[in-house]
Amino acid sequence: MALRTSAKNAEDVAAAFTQFRDPIPEHAAEVTALIADLFAISSSLSALEALNSNFRYRRDVALIQPDLNLLLASLKYTLEDIVDYFQVLDPGKSLPGDYMRTWLDLNRFFWDESRYSLATRFAKYKAMLRELNGLATNNYHDPRAFASLQENMKTLLSIQDNRLASRLGRMNLGRTPSNSSSSAGPPSSPISDRRPGRRRSYERTRPGKRPPTGPMSSSSATTFSDTPPSVPEPPSSPRTSATAGSARSGVSDVIRDHWCKEVFRTNTTSTPLRSVDAMNDVSEMTVSFWLHPMNHRARILCKVPDRSRVIHAEDPRRRRYPSDYYCLPLNMLELMRDPSGSCLRLCRRRDGGRELVLWTLLRFSTLENLVFFHGTFLALRSQDAGVEFTKILDYHLDQEKELFGGKITDDGYKHALRVYRDRVTGAVRLQASVLDGEMKRTPVWIAFITHNLHKPNWFKHPDRRTFVLRDTWPVVFMDADAYALPQTQGCPTLTFTESEDAKAFLMLLDKLAEPDSRR
Repeated sequence: MALRTSAKNAEDVAAAFTQFRDPIPEHAAEVTALIADLFAISSSLSALEALNSNFRYRRDVALIQPDLNLLLASLKYTLEDIVDYFQVLDPGKSLPGDYMRTWLDLNRFFWDESRYSLATRFAKYKAMLRELNGLATNNYHDPRAFASLQENMKTLLSIQDNRLASRLGRMNLGRTPSNSSSSAGPPSSPISDRRPGRRRSYERTRPGKRPPTGPMSSSSATTFSDTPPSVPEPPSSPRTSATAGSARSGVSDVIRDHWCKEVFRTNTTSTPLRSVDAMNDVSEMTVSFWLHPMNHRARILCKVPDRSRVIHAEDPRRRRYPSDYYCLPLNMLELMRDPSGSCLRLCRRRDGGRELVLWTLLRFSTLENLVFFHGTFLALRSQDAGVEFTKILDYHLDQEKELFGGKITDDGYKHALRVYRDRVTGAVRLQASVLDGEMKRTPVWIAFITHNLHKPNWFKHPDRRTFVLRDTWPVVFMDADAYALPQTQGCPTLTFTESEDAKAFLMLLDKLAEPDSRR
């Protein structure tokens, strides 16, 4: 499925390139060469797909899968970048000058990224595919050339990862992801145009895609499926790259100012979760969120050191262990809380969505980190501007009881305010979520209030619908230009739309303040 999808994507981009030949005849030969390269890449991918379907070669194809995944991940980035540039063009309205600027910008971008041209990159893809085909069919291949291509591909993918994404959060969590290839992801809708800008209504919309340099049009020259390979893509180790700053304008601001960076820095409470003896492993897995700055596409990356292999050095202190990488888009995963209460299960759907298959298990030492990870995951997935994800099925955490639900007016929007109590620890928290629209149930902010419940005067109730909360620090899951937490003299302020909801909320706070109300 991944090979077939990638082959079709290459052909779609080739078809879009044909629109350049007439407007810029002086570059027609170069454009035609790129089109031929893309069809050659598509042909090679289709040939490998045919080999994989042949019982005689299936085992050999499995042996080249890691290197093939490396190439597919890089190719996917490259095709997405090209499509991003195509978005500034409207085949019926764009002038030859628009095509020329796009052509020059596109070529400059790829040169700045890797210090070689797009044509050279396509040549490397073709050469590596030839070598992989030779390995799969036991025909001649050049080991030295293949080793060089492997290193080049790893370097390129590392640059692409560093440029297109930024590591937003990092924690030492649980176990190694499952490397099962049996569950194929659901088909995703083509990238649709969502205009940027904040709509002042009671329904929130997803962030718009950020345009590349140049005029913005309302149509895309081509679209293609965002479905990744059926096995997790193993990106190269993130490294600092001199070209990381060469992305188009606005990208660095998206990454630098993203709300996700503050989620695990601003928490001020800590509710321990019991350890799980059965999971006393030492995998030292680290988990990171990666964000595409153009369309807010979010992925989760799991890095697992392989202790069975070691890179020796003369100085033992410099001994290093290679790592395995597992990566999936968030829209292909769902969250479930483990019965232990200390873990989250990340699962993939298969069998038409009727079955959940465990991808990895994440262990947390505090309830706050577990809840904030859950909220971050849901918010990033919902804010993806490239894939429709309207039915959030995992918004509720198991082993939590909803004590209250009401409507509030929150920075001009109608949000749902809920109060949850954790059955494992007894901790109590507030959560504001989007009430209606395409982002319904998406977390807006979360605040733990357990430490306040038995304090006198920790909140004010100045009128029938308003509460001012002291010593409370909500963690926000939206950018500052899209949402501002209502405050009164620096304290979070809740304004209910109905006085009856405010009355019920006050009664609940009074009940929670009673000594026997912990559980």
